[in-house]
Order: sequence, then structure tokens, then C-alpha cells
Amino acid sequence: MSKPFDYSKWDNIELSDDEDDVHPNIDKESWFRMKHRSRVEREDREEADKKKINDEMAKANLRIKEISKILSKTSSNDDDSDSDDDLEDIEGLQAELKALQSANNANQAKLDHYEKNKKWNVDNL
Repeated sequence: MSKPFDYSKWDNIELSDDEDDVHPNIDKESWFRMKHRSRVEREDREEADKKKINDEMAKANLRIKEISKILSKTSSNDDDSDSDDDLEDIEGLQAELKALQSANNANQAKLDHYEKNKKWNVDNL
């Protein structure tokens, strides 16, 4: 038995020349220009959001590296003279590290969502 062909990749195609969705009181060319403009504006917003997310992730990764260095130095300098302030600092850094990692995971999920739900059209095929 042969495997049926999967047409799901065509589900997210956005056609610019759909004549079915033209309102009867609106000129067809105006409708197409309006649809094109709204599509371009949506894509610009998504690109700006992706750039902002990537910048945030780069800053968070830099801070994660700094915190990891600090924690590795403090763990290698384990003395019996640990004060309460040092322990609180270490716990605070570990909490910040965990928060940054979870924020990066959430941002990566947003990027994956944008990529998965991307509408395909004639401009980006």
C-alpha cells in the first residue's frame, strides 16, 4: 500500500489574488493593495519582534556566562569561612541564572511559534 501524499505544507499559504474575499462595495485593486499593505505591516512587526527577542536572548546569554563564571569561582574557592552574605549571594545568583534560562526558553518558544505559524506568500516563497 502506498503512502498518501501529505498536503499539509500548503495549509499556510496566503494568496494575494483571492477573488472570493473581495467585498462588493470595495474596488478589487484597492482591496488587494489593502491586503498587501496589512501583510507587509504584519511581517514587519514580526521581524521587529524577532529582532527584539534575539537581542534579549543575546544579553541573557552573556549574563548567564558571567553568572556561571562567578559561581564556578565561588565553588572552587570553597572555604570553611562561608558567611551568610556569601551564601545569600550564591543563592541569588543561582535564582537569577534559573530565571534567565527560563526566559531564554520562553523566548525560543516564541521564535519557534513564529516560524511554525509563518504565512507563506509570493514575497517569501
